[in-house]
Amino acid sequence: MANYQLDWINTQAKQDPAGFIAACEQQYLDQIDAVAESLAAAKDEKPIALLCGPSSSGKTTTADRLRRALGKRGIHVETISMDDYYLSRDTYDMPWDEENGVYDFESPLCMDLPLLHDHLAKLARGQEINIPTFDFASKMRTGETKSLTLDPDEIVVIEGIHAFNDVLMGGLERHATGIYISVASSVQADGWGLAAEQLRFCRRAVRDANFRGAPVDVTVQQWRSVWRGERLYIDPYRPFATHTIDSYLPYETCILLDVLREQIHQMEAKLKSIGLEEVCRAAQEFASIEYAPYMPEASVLHEFIG
Repeated sequence: MANYQLDWINTQAKQDPAGFIAACEQQYLDQIDAVAESLAAAKDEKPIALLCGPSSSGKTTTADRLRRALGKRGIHVETISMDDYYLSRDTYDMPWDEENGVYDFESPLCMDLPLLHDHLAKLARGQEINIPTFDFASKMRTGETKSLTLDPDEIVVIEGIHAFNDVLMGGLERHATGIYISVASSVQADGWGLAAEQLRFCRRAVRDANFRGAPVDVTVQQWRSVWRGERLYIDPYRPFATHTIDSYLPYETCILLDVLREQIHQMEAKLKSIGLEEVCRAAQEFASIEYAPYMPEASVLHEFIG
């Protein structure tokens, strides 16, 4: 876990945005490459990679980057997102988070567990499956499917917040390598700072507004339940991980807070009431950065800002 200084981030953002972005991205890629090397060495015994992490960790992009890294080693990779196994919002009784007074969208009960179990078992037997597609904007399945059969020489990367949950995996984890991904860094300033979960809040607020039909105020309303879900559904399974990836890019918060600054100001009281007062202060403290010419097309940050 890295502990970055805000003054250093701001200096780099102002003086050398190109070099700053390149260094941040390379640090992330070096982690990907190390994990890919390990997966390649173990592929005959463990052809499944389970990529787990809390909301807004960059799981989708990291699964794709692992695919690319293993492809350079001559190994074909298939990827499955557990997000596609979410049930259409109007087809089931959604679990309730009594602690926070909102629906518990983090619960594995929001997923089509029988279908997921069936598909994972068929994959292990080398049978074909038809993966559904879930649209987060409409909160519905689209009706489109993707056929997949896992060949003997392939690796499959399965990513999702519940990827380590043995209730979902049904024993398949015995043939898998666990990879835990999250924002594992923090940012410190003079007398205050942003913890990892606050950095992820910024990611999620921008992503959900851009791609999931959820304005920032909805993310704020749901945030305590998201954090509760991590404690209940993700943290107990972290020991399964063989590898850990920190997906934080130190330049990213300069961009995310630029996007969020006005809405943070408007919702300052609400943010403070749910423990995000540091985010309110950070919106005034992070420098802007010129990033468009320098951010690579496969950056994990595109998962949040587009």
